[in-house]
Amino acid sequence: MPLISLDEAQQLAAQDEFWAIRGKAIQSYASLEQSLARLFSALAGTTQKIGGTIFFRISSADTRRNLIDKLFQQRFQEQYNLFRNSLVKQLKPIDNERNEIVHWNVVNNVGVDESGKTTSSLALMPPASFPSPDSASKDSKQMIAFSNKCNFYAALSGFFPVIAMDGFAATPVSDADKRPWLDAYSKPIEYPPPVGHVLERFRN
Repeated sequence: MPLISLDEAQQLAAQDEFWAIRGKAIQSYASLEQSLARLFSALAGTTQKIGGTIFFRISSADTRRNLIDKLFQQRFQEQYNLFRNSLVKQLKPIDNERNEIVHWNVVNNVGVDESGKTTSSLALMPPASFPSPDSASKDSKQMIAFSNKCNFYAALSGFFPVIAMDGFAATPVSDADKRPWLDAYSKPIEYPPPVGHVLERFRN
């Protein structure tokens, strides 16, 4: 049986793009948080500075979502209900996955290939878990998918004040440019977005 070189496995792990992918996933969630803070500020009728100060002092993601939900209802009553309900509902699993990416440990699955060379494969696993075939884990592909999802929801929520609320656009937005966005805000959120969606680029 070929011998595994732990030194080589550590070197392979240190050079793995997994670390950068994890960092980008965390940054994508941070971008989503910024968009939600802007949405919160607009719905509360305050400045981004004041709203952001309040929003980021709230450590509970559940509380943040509930506040956005209530402010949405107060501001628009039943208008945009389908969008609002789906946004609040779909943010919860994103918040949960963020916690996994931040708090889970990196595990190096070491082995050998057919030629006898040492291999290294990194994955996230819950703290205090012992690796097994049925263990919960998260690999690079899953974190890339998470990043793409965060970027989609960041764009969708971040543009809402600009499109749907007067006075929040840096420059005037034409009715023609608003139309596909307003169409998206009139429906429940689908992810990945369907063909023809204003954020169709996030389908891949």
